[in-house]
Amino acid sequence: MTDSTLVHPQAIPRYRFPLPTGAALLWSAITLRPRSFARDAGASWAGISPAPVVVGVEYIPTHGPCLVVCNHYSRPGFAAWWIALAITAVVSSQRSPKADREIHWVMTAAWTFPESAWRRRLLTPATRWAFARIAQVYGFVTMPPMPPAPDEVEARAMAVLRTLRLARQLAPQGGMIGLAPEGQDFASGGIGQPPTGAGEFIALLVQAGLSPVLPIGVSECDGRLRLSCGPPFTPLIPLQRAERDRAVISQVMDAIGAQLS
Repeated sequence: MTDSTLVHPQAIPRYRFPLPTGAALLWSAITLRPRSFARDAGASWAGISPAPVVVGVEYIPTHGPCLVVCNHYSRPGFAAWWIALAITAVVSSQRSPKADREIHWVMTAAWTFPESAWRRRLLTPATRWAFARIAQVYGFVTMPPMPPAPDEVEARAMAVLRTLRLARQLAPQGGMIGLAPEGQDFASGGIGQPPTGAGEFIALLVQAGLSPVLPIGVSECDGRLRLSCGPPFTPLIPLQRAERDRAVISQVMDAIGAQLS
């Protein structure tokens, strides 16, 4: 697998979430009024400066169900929600007028701060509350944060079941789910190793009808955000459960990595 290209510190893109959209989202989070993430993502696109580079738009399915997968790109100062915003803006813009344009993302349930006790006590509960509200507003699914905590095994299993129920609901309607299999930032800024079970999770979503899989590589290069879409594919799923997790995640991460080379 290939690491994503790190941007030069003197050529860093700017990301500004539109104030009117932010205010409307805050009110929706308080009142739990549903919002269109595709619409908000489209509005946020203008806040990325300079304009991102997008490669492979011809690979984006114009209709029908799809599982969108991407790397969990990170660097100091880069907010991970821009991954979901940028990808949703691009994918939704290529969908046919009558197709479902929304991507229902699997997102973290909270931010954790392993090296800061006071942040764990104050900010982690605050983000857990806020992210639960945002997920409800946009129709997302929250997953316990990585690395997995021993006391969150049941919560993780419940999140998987909620995602599968959502997949079975969306697939006949031509809907989409998005996720970053790694589930967390990596100091190198490149691709990391997804947790055990990520391949099995993706296999279950594909078997629930979310196919093909659309791999997207996210990076910053030459001072611009870069999104590279690869050919959609349906991963080969071994019959033997012992082989399934490793085989499926290898196919998925190799497809994402190919978009970062």
